[in-house]
Amino acid sequence: MPKRKFYFTLYELSDKLTTLFLFNLFWIMLNIPVILLTIQLLVVTQVGSYYVLGPLQVLTLPIFFYPSTQALFCVVRDLILDRGSLTLKSFWAYFVTNYKESFMTGIMLTGALVGVGAGLFYSWSRSFVMFTVFLVLLFYVLTMIIQLFSFQAHFNMSIWWKFKRMHQLVFAKILYSISSLLVVLLILYATFEMSLFIFVLAAPVASVYSAFFLFKVQYNKIIRLDKQNAKKSNAGEFLEV
Repeated sequence: MPKRKFYFTLYELSDKLTTLFLFNLFWIMLNIPVILLTIQLLVVTQVGSYYVLGPLQVLTLPIFFYPSTQALFCVVRDLILDRGSLTLKSFWAYFVTNYKESFMTGIMLTGALVGVGAGLFYSWSRSFVMFTVFLVLLFYVLTMIIQLFSFQAHFNMSIWWKFKRMHQLVFAKILYSISSLLVVLLILYATFEMSLFIFVLAAPVASVYSAFFLFKVQYNKIIRLDKQNAKKSNAGEFLEV
């Protein structure tokens, strides 16, 4: 019996890893324009090329990166919550269904990143204080992006409700928010240092899985605390009556 249980657990683990690997490949396929432009930006030597490739890269993020990453968050969420069998069709369904919202969100977040990036560039050699301010803003925007992806995957509410709740969570649980971002950055850095091959084939889905898993743990803690407070409140009301 223990041996059978071990093999069953091993089979489930291998099945999930295979599914995650396929999702990661599909995500890469959808982001080929973003990846190609990123490679070109890294290898070009002429300054004028940046003025052409930079705006193109900015345009591709809302069109490809944000919708595909949102779909990846959605399927990873279903996998973590064990919501039945998942296929590439499920990934595509989330990509199409959430495309409009992800596209609009992507425009806003990309605009924020471009603004902060421009501030960092111009304050680099001009003002240490301003550079520090923009660096903190960059850290905040990245934290906001990760949490917003999780909120969009987990709640079927309006985008403004998600923005509001996301800000509340980030400021109420600063340690969790910072830790979540640091875990994602650590995964990206570690996989890149290991191998470019591992970075491409494992880093995206590993980062998303870690980010949403931490979000789920934190969200469950909040729900349990709310239930405990509600019980105490009800008990107090009963005693007063």
